[in-house]
Amino acid sequence: MALAVASAGFVPDRPDLGHRAEGFDLANPAFFADSLDPGAPRLLPPAAYRALAFAELEDDAVWTRSWLAIGLGAEIPSPGDLLPFTAGHHGLHVQREPDGGLVGRFNKAQHGGCRAVPLQCRTGTKTRCSFTACGYSRDGAVLPAGPDGPTPAMHQYLGLRPERLLPVAVRAWGPLVRINLDPAAAPPEPPREGLTALTGETRWAEFSANWKLAMQALAEGEPLAEASDSLRLTGRLATGELATIAVYFPNLVLIAGRAETCAVMLQPTALGQTLLRIGLLGSGDAEPAAAAPGRMSWDAWLAEIAARMAPAVATQAALTGPEADDPRPTNAAGLWLQRNIAARVLARPAATETQPLYATAQGRGC
Repeated sequence: MALAVASAGFVPDRPDLGHRAEGFDLANPAFFADSLDPGAPRLLPPAAYRALAFAELEDDAVWTRSWLAIGLGAEIPSPGDLLPFTAGHHGLHVQREPDGGLVGRFNKAQHGGCRAVPLQCRTGTKTRCSFTACGYSRDGAVLPAGPDGPTPAMHQYLGLRPERLLPVAVRAWGPLVRINLDPAAAPPEPPREGLTALTGETRWAEFSANWKLAMQALAEGEPLAEASDSLRLTGRLATGELATIAVYFPNLVLIAGRAETCAVMLQPTALGQTLLRIGLLGSGDAEPAAAAPGRMSWDAWLAEIAARMAPAVATQAALTGPEADDPRPTNAAGLWLQRNIAARVLARPAATETQPLYATAQGRGC
């Protein structure tokens, strides 16, 4: 799908002009070349983890053109329930329909109540704003429907005529919900059979690391098998127990151990900040690992995730230091992720439209 290269008011992102930062053409294959050597895999140059221009490139090549995991179907069990998710710079939502199906849409208010996107919202950091459906603000929690249908809080998402909003492809992927901004996108690869949600909640944890560093840290292990959009690995939990890990590009990690599966869905909230939406899964005939479903399970899994994320946080901090340009190694998941990002950057369709949808006084320079 060739997304329109258009801007609403005064926004600096112009893919047709290229993506450049710190002396690099970020979309040039040479930017990725030294980091994709399987004999000596290493991180991309620091600009990939700290430059707004690279986040804009990822929005164009990754977040708008991939199947994203956004939550559990059990989070929105009733007709009218609404699950918000911001993909890159695009505010989206999935809503449960009266027949039990799912419908995905762009939010009504992509830029809140602003005539143009304020400059403070174009820093690579999701802002805390009263217009929670803005594509540049932080997501709120699931919105349950009221007894009479949509609630007033849903207006910023739905508007008055939700059927007229731009559609988003959505699929129930086992117990998870996945979306793609292209409504005609080919379906994702099938989910693992037999998984069900152990509880209808997700817990959120945020860490000071770029999402790419977070992904490779969560998926530490030895590779077993690779498909076009997935990677399977084997490893050990912090306790020493065996675990199997599955990574689905670009933002889903499934860590299986202790007769449970921990689903971690990644969402960038800043250049160096990643929000993890975490759900607990089990097989359809499995009993919860603890008598109180989740109490011990949640504590153990949150501790496991914190332990896995510690190296990513340390690496992100080092990327702002005086030795940031020194090559740093990456693991098998990191190499796989970087190869996928590079391939999608190179596969982007050429920009054909460069005119803004409309111009404000600021945008015209008046």
